[in-house]
Amino acid sequence: MADLDRWSINESLLQSYRSLFISSQSFLLAVGAIMVGKERLILLSVAFFGLVMIWMMWFPAVRARHRIVDYYKFAASLPPSQRDGLCSEGTYVKNRAARTATNEVFGIRTNWRETRLKLDLLTPLMFTAVWFVLILEG
Repeated sequence: MADLDRWSINESLLQSYRSLFISSQSFLLAVGAIMVGKERLILLSVAFFGLVMIWMMWFPAVRARHRIVDYYKFAASLPPSQRDGLCSEGTYVKNRAARTATNEVFGIRTNWRETRLKLDLLTPLMFTAVWFVLILEG
């Protein structure tokens, strides 16, 4: 499979992950908001699961997927002779030093661009803040 095909598939998966997590959080927040002033144990339980989902599932999965998207996007733009020295996709996702070296070959400084900062970092932080407001009000 060509790098452009892999990029396209992973970009689609990234968008699906974002949509899934945002809709899941919206549902959980609705349940949590209904429980404010009623059943504190239910509110705390839903908040716990919501926060676990954000920081143990959403953030790591989306961050890894956007790294994979970058890997294939920028690898596809390189001539074949430069692709041989690249680390593997898995190493790119998990190893900061290897990713930094590969990003130099790609000509990028970081994988965190403005849109990703808003969607993949600021959005989970905002959901987290809303959870804390609900917990404090509950």
